[in-house]
Amino acid sequence: SILLISSSGVARALLPPGYEDNMHCPPGSCSLFINGIVGPKHSIYKCYDETTDQTTDAVWTGFRTQVEAPEGWIEDPEECDVAPTPAPSTPTHKNIDKP
Repeated sequence: SILLISSSGVARALLPPGYEDNMHCPPGSCSLFINGIVGPKHSIYKCYDETTDQTTDAVWTGFRTQVEAPEGWIEDPEECDVAPTPAPSTPTHKNIDKP
């Protein structure tokens, strides 16, 4: 079963134990908490490689699933010391008064 919690009219799903017990990331990655997001663990944690500044989705395992992590991936990696570099923003409009 899935527990739904409503906050400000938005339903958020929390998975019970056994579905997202262990996080697995590629070698050289750390566990990055994505601030401001609420929901299942897979939506608030990403794998982050500090050398390439790239994030990837983690593989989550638990006793209620048959999911297996890829060979060589790190189970429950350490938390990241730094945040990734923010993507450059592109303006959504141009000021036509200035060249």
